[in-house]
Amino acid sequence: MKGIIIEADYVVTCNSTDEIIKDGAVYVEGNKIKAVGKRDTIANYYASSRIISGKNKILLPGLVNTHSHSVQTLLRGKAEDLSLIDWLQKVILPGERSFTADNVYTSCALGFAEMIRTGTTTCNDMLTVHHSEEGIRAAIDIGIRARIGKMLMDVDINNKKEKLEKTSDIIAEITDHIKKYHNRQKGRIKYSLNLRFLLNNSTDLIAEVVKLQQEYDDILIHTHASENRNESKLVTQQFGKSYIRALNELNVLGKNTILAHAIWLDEEEYKLIKESGTKISHNPSSNSKLASGIADIVKFQELGVIVGLATDGAPCNNNLDMFREIRLASFLQRLKYLDEKKLPAKNVLRMATIEGAKTLHMEKEIGSIEIGKKADLVLLNISDVNAIPLYDPITHIVYSASGKDIVLTMIDGTIVYEDGVFHTIDIEKLKDKAKQYLKS
Repeated sequence: MKGIIIEADYVVTCNSTDEIIKDGAVYVEGNKIKAVGKRDTIANYYASSRIISGKNKILLPGLVNTHSHSVQTLLRGKAEDLSLIDWLQKVILPGERSFTADNVYTSCALGFAEMIRTGTTTCNDMLTVHHSEEGIRAAIDIGIRARIGKMLMDVDINNKKEKLEKTSDIIAEITDHIKKYHNRQKGRIKYSLNLRFLLNNSTDLIAEVVKLQQEYDDILIHTHASENRNESKLVTQQFGKSYIRALNELNVLGKNTILAHAIWLDEEEYKLIKESGTKISHNPSSNSKLASGIADIVKFQELGVIVGLATDGAPCNNNLDMFREIRLASFLQRLKYLDEKKLPAKNVLRMATIEGAKTLHMEKEIGSIEIGKKADLVLLNISDVNAIPLYDPITHIVYSASGKDIVLTMIDGTIVYEDGVFHTIDIEKLKDKAKQYLKS
């Protein structure tokens, strides 16, 4: 069986030593990386069905988006200049409720297409409460690697007695989804238990979700937490304690849990996250646009907490380009500390690759370019004016590059995007369907 050789001026591995191979190449066979080394060595030792030229290119691991809402993509630009709770109650929740099955598929596929186009190969995705199987089907069809699942919410934000869905019905549905979809597509699709946030979740639902998660080694709980000051105050009013303390009491914290945002914390809450092994998803653009605040990523890292990067959804970011998150994440920590040495380029790139993979418990499969890992790879063009001169490939990726510089995206050994062409979807038909929604 002949594989594919992908060459590059620089192979940025993001391995344990942050090795960079100049004039390098990777040999891919099936869905695995079989060899990594100098271009000439790879060419001499491995027969290939195709050699992809790496002239004026950087090869790097596919980016890992640790918190996304692909289903919200059709709502991009519809909820501008609102506070978090108003943004959610006035636009996002009504918008999600109004979606047909076809809308859900279209919205998710559009979001996944944007991720693939801009270098993301893996996402941790929250769908909506209904037609969620259509979102999973979109992920399967387009070829993205995903932890993905139904959005879990059973009570109204302001009235816990108002049931949105029966807790028992939710558990029955997601149990069925796990049987149907978890570890499908050779492990490319994994199910996720997506509790929306404490204001939309009853304690009964949370208890049942925690119990369900404990039945599986490779299914994670994914939820929002301590995103916004007003939201955090509402949680304290309803639960009688702060957000992280409430999650801890409800047994949500732990090594199999990912918290998106985690901005408004006190010292004991940082300690609870650290001691429990809970992972954090950092969403700098969303946090900035919604004026939620600046998460203290430096503090998390100094404590040894694993932190990945994320875009959040299109309505609170307006794009799903992880390169923007990489750049902004570094800048915000420097502003927060007034220290130009905080969150240097190498560290923030790792957050978008191998640390993101660790956040999703997938570091043995993805997140770095190493022999035996899945072939999730992206090629970045460095021939354009924004890359000249190029002194250092890492600082270029972090401070200068854009998702629009991506010229090839490979997921699980399959090229899903190359030089403006999507290989797994009819992108023009998808865009037309999205435009039709705008007119409806």
